Amino acid sequence: MNERQPSFDLIAVDKSWVDILLSVPVLPGHDQKVLGSLLGKQPGGMGGNVVCAASRLGLRTGLVSWIGDDVEGELVLKDLRRFGVDATHVVVEPNTQTNFTTILIDPSGEKAIIVVPTAFNTLVLDSALSIYLGQAKLVYSTVYDLDQLTRVARVVHAAGGLLSADIEPVAGLQDEALHQALALLDLAFFKADISGADYEQAAQELRALGPELVVFTLGAQGALACHAQGVVRCPAFQVPVVDTTGAGDCFTAAFLTAYLRKFPLDQALRYAQAAAALSIQGYGARGALPTDKQVHNFLNH
Repeated sequence: MNERQPSFDLIAVDKSWVDILLSVPVLPGHDQKVLGSLLGKQPGGMGGNVVCAASRLGLRTGLVSWIGDDVEGELVLKDLRRFGVDATHVVVEPNTQTNFTTILIDPSGEKAIIVVPTAFNTLVLDSALSIYLGQAKLVYSTVYDLDQLTRVARVVHAAGGLLSADIEPVAGLQDEALHQALALLDLAFFKADISGADYEQAAQELRALGPELVVFTLGAQGALACHAQGVVRCPAFQVPVVDTTGAGDCFTAAFLTAYLRKFPLDQALRYAQAAAALSIQGYGARGALPTDKQVHNFLNH
């Protein structure tokens, strides 16, 4: 029997966005008006960010997504080409505006994000797309659409691939839906959102629902990962912060890169933390994505 030889290391399935970046003196509170300045307009979206970051680290990547037939959609495609991401399955929707976000960034680099979905699409898993997804060692997705995730999981696992996803609070998954999503995943990523919570215990409980690996990013406290042998923690690196936009996506990309390269879990966490630390030293989700060499140089100094 021939050994499976995938054409891609990583393919992401996700909506594409364009980020409008604004610098503000302070993140506004209720009914508060602040004066901002435009930093720029950059392509974003978690899946796109992940594959661009992974491509920069040396992986063969692709994106399954959809965009509008507007200037912003062209910006998305141009940026994917710039990073060497295969975009043959990025669908251009006629008479549609590309999804966008408005990101407010304060002087410390912290942010607030307003998400404006405009390009709605139901993923059609035809034979061509199924073959495409089956060519990846690992597929990354988000979990906003559980039915879509289920269909993607069926195709990926049938082809012998692995499935990973970020599960954000904004996805709004209730317990039953969360359990269903976790049962489909090989790797699950979470962002800590409750101060003082016991994330080691949470990771162990979540892992029991299906994934081989559960990873929590803890902001300034670093990150942790839970596997069959227990929980591994890694502190964050202290670096100058310009903009934290996309740092979590860069972390995910770097962790998946290290995972596919069979790094020990503690080294995979350090590699991902280093990549994320480098990424926050420029504006935008893709403004300072590091290369593999830059990550290793950072770790060795």
